[in-house]
Amino acid sequence: MICPVCGKEIPEGHMYCDECGKEINFVPDFDPEVENEINATLSGVADELNKEAKLKALRIQKRKEFFSALKKKSTTILGFSATIIIIAIVVFFIVAFHSRSAIYYISLAESAKSSGDMNKAIGYLEEGKKENPYSTEIIFRLSDYYLEAGDPDKAVETLQYITSSDRFSDEKVTNAYEGIISIYKENGQYGKIAELLSTDDNEIARGLKDKYVPATPIMNPAADTYEESITVSLSNSASDDGLVIYYTVNGSDPDNGAIPYEKEIVLDTEGEYNIKAVSVNKYGFISSVVENTYIVESGVPDAPQIMEASGDYSQNTMIVAVVEPGNSIFYTTDGSDPTLDSKQYISPIAMPVGTSHFKFIAFNNEGEYSEIVERDYHLVFTRLISKEQAVSSVVSTLVRLNYLLDDTGKEVGVPGHNEYIYKSEIEIQGAGEYYVIDEIHVSNDGTRTATGRIYAVNTNNGSVNRLGYDSSGQYTLITISNR
Repeated sequence: MICPVCGKEIPEGHMYCDECGKEINFVPDFDPEVENEINATLSGVADELNKEAKLKALRIQKRKEFFSALKKKSTTILGFSATIIIIAIVVFFIVAFHSRSAIYYISLAESAKSSGDMNKAIGYLEEGKKENPYSTEIIFRLSDYYLEAGDPDKAVETLQYITSSDRFSDEKVTNAYEGIISIYKENGQYGKIAELLSTDDNEIARGLKDKYVPATPIMNPAADTYEESITVSLSNSASDDGLVIYYTVNGSDPDNGAIPYEKEIVLDTEGEYNIKAVSVNKYGFISSVVENTYIVESGVPDAPQIMEASGDYSQNTMIVAVVEPGNSIFYTTDGSDPTLDSKQYISPIAMPVGTSHFKFIAFNNEGEYSEIVERDYHLVFTRLISKEQAVSSVVSTLVRLNYLLDDTGKEVGVPGHNEYIYKSEIEIQGAGEYYVIDEIHVSNDGTRTATGRIYAVNTNNGSVNRLGYDSSGQYTLITISNR
């Protein structure tokens, strides 16, 4: 609604204009049909009352004559009463002005200020405050005078008389706080605003503090466990040039002495990070804390890639293993799981002749390890030596080494002779495939006795060795030498 006097907007529900004080008269709207029905009804009623009205008219005429005579006397009485009321009002203001009331001191102060004597004006209001300690008119005016006199500290002290008392209404206390805050703002004393609203423990101060406390900053991404480096960003929900974000990464509560946020936080080292952040405004107020915990894991390394698949091989082959940069490969060939104490893969490995079983694993710099990769190889060279050639090779070798006198198998100084018999084929791990040749001594009477000496002949290159057993019962090759 628009005020008909000053043209200002009048809020809904208000009975007076806030600008000029004009009282608003609300005139209800009528429906034309309803109004016609009302007129018809009233017309009927008027007819019924017409007769009675004539009778009453005579009685009213007589009364008018009576009151006309009385009115002449009343006019005299009312004139006298009005005079008395005016005199009382004048006496009231005279008494109020000279009875050291708030109006009295304010009038003196205004007069002194108008004459240019601000100190005298302040003195009048200080005296008036002593006489009228709960007059907010004097207190607020005194604070304004101190400001005009260039003494903001005294202006604040004057308003604190209201904020520190419980004798004033909430509205007056709120106005006093707002006045103090305005003075501090004007002088750039933002820290004192924070001190004021943090020190005063009352509902109004707490409400104003909430008004000036900044919103909690926003932290992204969400707290979680990540298997690679992440970048954490902090931002304010409100655009305020005076807001500064501070943060910590060790779980301690941040304040304006923590790390100022200037750029995104990069977490690229494995570990757990508890990041807390707050916003601090120019008044020194600190927001509530936003907190996220991030766990950065480098992740277990990928298993090494072994280029040679498990299977049978018939020629010399190198075993090649590949791993991600920064990781190391370790391996075993005895069936045990590899560890950091196992053999380290440095360069391609020559595949052992015969059957072999490899286990490979990758370790990163943090000691985390991959899954184990296993390979089974069976390297057997093409047979170039026959069984008969193997037997002949044993005899010729023993003759060359003077173990036998000739290829008939005669030993020096031993009656009878030796025979060399093919027994079987074996595979020696890491050495290859061999023919097993037994040595049998045949005495002159034809008795045949095993000497216990067994020879092994490589099926590929024909090399001759003695065949023995190690402590674990596994085959082993013994080099033949001159006895």
